[in-house]
Amino acid sequence: MDLADLTLTQEPYGTPARLQARIAVHAFGRHDAEDFHAWVWRRAGLPASLPEDAAVLEVGVGTARMWATMAGRIPAGWRLTLSDRSPGMMAAARAALDALGRQATCLVADADALPFDDGAFDLVFANHMLYHVPDLPRAVAELRRVLRPGGRLVAATNGDAHLQELAEALRDLRAAGPDVRVDLPHRLSFTLENGAATLRAAFDDVERHDREDELLLDDAELIVRYLLSMTYAPDTATARALTGRARALVAARLVAGPMRVRRVSGVFVAS
Repeated sequence: MDLADLTLTQEPYGTPARLQARIAVHAFGRHDAEDFHAWVWRRAGLPASLPEDAAVLEVGVGTARMWATMAGRIPAGWRLTLSDRSPGMMAAARAALDALGRQATCLVADADALPFDDGAFDLVFANHMLYHVPDLPRAVAELRRVLRPGGRLVAATNGDAHLQELAEALRDLRAAGPDVRVDLPHRLSFTLENGAATLRAAFDDVERHDREDELLLDDAELIVRYLLSMTYAPDTATARALTGRARALVAARLVAGPMRVRRVSGVFVAS
């Protein structure tokens, strides 16, 4: 995909392209932290705290990166169901599970209207996706509904200061045109700061676990792809102007050395 084309895709998760560009910053940026998914599982006490034949759902599965990363720790008896509102993402997730040789039920579904029976699952994952749903209270109520009594929700999200250095670069890109839209990474409806109150409307017990570290980014192409994945251009001319502006901006910021980017994220475990 031409870099300018990335900004022309108006649906943020219609295809995996934008998500893959965002993931790449975390996957290939230099850091000393434990893998995020491994950290989440450890904080949630997984998989030891669940039965060997647990029914497990992930809502907003994206490209199924968690399942690929944690493949060696998934009990053979877990019955997996993966859902996403985007058919493009669901196709990518199916391909990832096929490559792993792992069986799972995969379906396109909205988080605020889950097509499952009450109490169908022992565990539900909703990682880095609740801030995308149009009706957050309804989605949280749906997550509670499909969990059995005593079941557990694991919901990862970011804090208000997450990737603030990249957010500063994104603000500069907005000057490329009056019709350019930019998604700033910390302007979310479901964050570490407000997520507990949202979840307590449906869950009795909510635990918050925070994690903070730093990325060192010195790959200009990686940073440019991330920035463009967060911008939306109305036409090809504006898209190409955005690409040129992003390249110049990143080149200037890397003159003094690697870009240091603060990551503030975490996970809620609710039951």
